[in-house]
Amino acid sequence: MIYNLIKYLLKVTIYSYFRRVSIVGQENIPTEGPVIFVANHPSALIDPLVIITGIKRRIHPIAAAEFFGGNLRTWILKNKFHMIPVYRPNLHNDSSKTGNSDMFTHCHHLLLNKGALLIFPEGTSETDKGVRNLKTGAARIALEAERLSKNKIKVKITPIGLNYSNSHKFRSDLFVKVGPPVLTENINSDSNKQVNDLTDLIKKGLIDTLLHTGSKELNKLTNAIENFYQNYLEESMDIRKDDAFSHFKIQKKIIEATLYSLDKHKEKAVKISNRINRHLDRKKSEGIYLNDAFKKLSFGEVVKLIFGLPFYLLGCVLNLLPFFLVIKIFQSIEIKEAFRGSSAMMIGLLIFLFWYISIGVMSTFITRLSIIGIIIFIVGYLSGLYAILWSKLFFIFSQKLRVYRMKKIKSKVYHEIRTEQKKLIEALNEFRVVFDSKMN
Repeated sequence: MIYNLIKYLLKVTIYSYFRRVSIVGQENIPTEGPVIFVANHPSALIDPLVIITGIKRRIHPIAAAEFFGGNLRTWILKNKFHMIPVYRPNLHNDSSKTGNSDMFTHCHHLLLNKGALLIFPEGTSETDKGVRNLKTGAARIALEAERLSKNKIKVKITPIGLNYSNSHKFRSDLFVKVGPPVLTENINSDSNKQVNDLTDLIKKGLIDTLLHTGSKELNKLTNAIENFYQNYLEESMDIRKDDAFSHFKIQKKIIEATLYSLDKHKEKAVKISNRINRHLDRKKSEGIYLNDAFKKLSFGEVVKLIFGLPFYLLGCVLNLLPFFLVIKIFQSIEIKEAFRGSSAMMIGLLIFLFWYISIGVMSTFITRLSIIGIIIFIVGYLSGLYAILWSKLFFIFSQKLRVYRMKKIKSKVYHEIRTEQKKLIEALNEFRVVFDSKMN
């Protein structure tokens, strides 16, 4: 009961924290039988919460023992959240614990009873795109569980790719891709490198679900190209704004094309990349941060701004106090980068939940009508979300207004930026034609 209630609250929080959560490949999620879910780990606490709340099965996450804390906290995490502690040798000196024999035994028992595990095989959480080198734990657990069952069970290892536009930014996007299961039968059973071979297959499965470049330097390069070129590609291909899977495929293609161009035409590709960075920096120096800023303001946008203003103001009245309180608390504590998004989300959950309950109870007390309290609770939440949407629309409006003023007051700068933009798109289109011809 408590677990399901907390799971529901966390799911609402996740869908409020992120602007858009999209999941593809749900047909690859086993509804029964032994399974190990494996995922990349860019955002500490958010990662397991996204997976646990997105899958109907009861999942047992393996988590670092140092997060368990005292006896009460350990009891809650183990018995109410079904977490399994793993002791990392670099953080614990007790050899009886760092061998993790209890953890392995617990995992084998769960799989033999057709349970579900969640493992982050990178071992630590770092804010990186793609996947880093993997630990062998998932492979060892799967192989040993099958051996203990005398091959009566077949463990499915299901890769899950967590692709954040920015895991630490409120109202960013999250695209989750669930890949087909990795099976132990796909490796050579006679090999003495079974664990390493299976770990390699797991990594390949994860790479297929992620925007993977392989290095931070390439991440920076592809990010710049995506920021500049992706909108143009999506518009030229008539891709809808809410089509997350198509966005993902385009980003994948940009990465593949960039890697190909760096391999075959490195000097030319680097020059284009440097030009893109200079172009983006110049736009920022003029206060322009959105590619959509150069589009004309539509009649529909003006109507939404005017008629949406009262609802925006209502959202501000009901939500500004907890919103600024979250910011104040968040800024007052020192947080590691990988935990920033997780901390902001959890602080927001506690403060906003307390706030909505408080204004709901106060409304009920004042009016002596419980229905009024419930309505205030719901209106507070929904108007807060609308206020965020209206704020974004107003920011787009202000960006377009800035471009309009630049066109009138700094016409030379405007035309230089637009001319360079067109030249860069032409250059990238040339790379695209060459890449497509090689791939077909």
